[in-house]
Amino acid sequence: MERFGIFETVRVEKGKPVLIEYHYRRMVGSSHSLNIPFSLTLNEFKDKVAEAAGTGTKLVRFTIFKNGKTEIETRDCLKRKSVSLLPVYSVKRCFSALSLHKTVDIMDSLYALEEAKRKGFDEALLFSDKGFVSETAFANLFFYKKGILFTPSLKTGCLPGTRREFIKEVCREMGVPLVEGFFEMKELLSSDEVFITSAREDICPVRKIGPYPLKEIKGKPFYERLKTVIGEVVFG
Repeated sequence: MERFGIFETVRVEKGKPVLIEYHYRRMVGSSHSLNIPFSLTLNEFKDKVAEAAGTGTKLVRFTIFKNGKTEIETRDCLKRKSVSLLPVYSVKRCFSALSLHKTVDIMDSLYALEEAKRKGFDEALLFSDKGFVSETAFANLFFYKKGILFTPSLKTGCLPGTRREFIKEVCREMGVPLVEGFFEMKELLSSDEVFITSAREDICPVRKIGPYPLKEIKGKPFYERLKTVIGEVVFG
């Protein structure tokens, strides 16, 4: 069986594939870099994803393999209001030629998520081989402090996620400073807000990391402003 492939997981809500252009752009880039044939236009890709979703809010996984075969799988999208993160040190992220692409080899992520859930947490917080925070098993990570947004550098081995790219663009337009860098867990714990981003719910706040509950947010949180922007872009 062919197991050399790339995939995108797209949320379809109210009949619309959310931020589909970002998913398409990443798949095209990965197909070129990894020499995987992908010839669909944006509209063709969008139509296939929307058709597979049917009704309701769904997650559609579109996979294409080195041999040109494709697979489309659909499941319900269960959004979360907040998440707890378990620091998992048995799995490390490492920057490489493949860390920049969403490949079908996700056993390390599944293992980390299983460990987190077994201990009563929603997601696994992962670290680079140098000990810096990187991402979660299936989402990018951000934290906000004193008017500045921070996110781990791609050099920590995290995936260049679709929402990560969107938020970078929004911050430039809003004039909000965004710093990509190398951070320790203590910097997350002392921040004003921590949230994760993925196709599942776009943005989801973190309420707890390991045994440490995060501070309560006073006023309208920054992540809510970002969610509003996404909603306006997608649904008008």
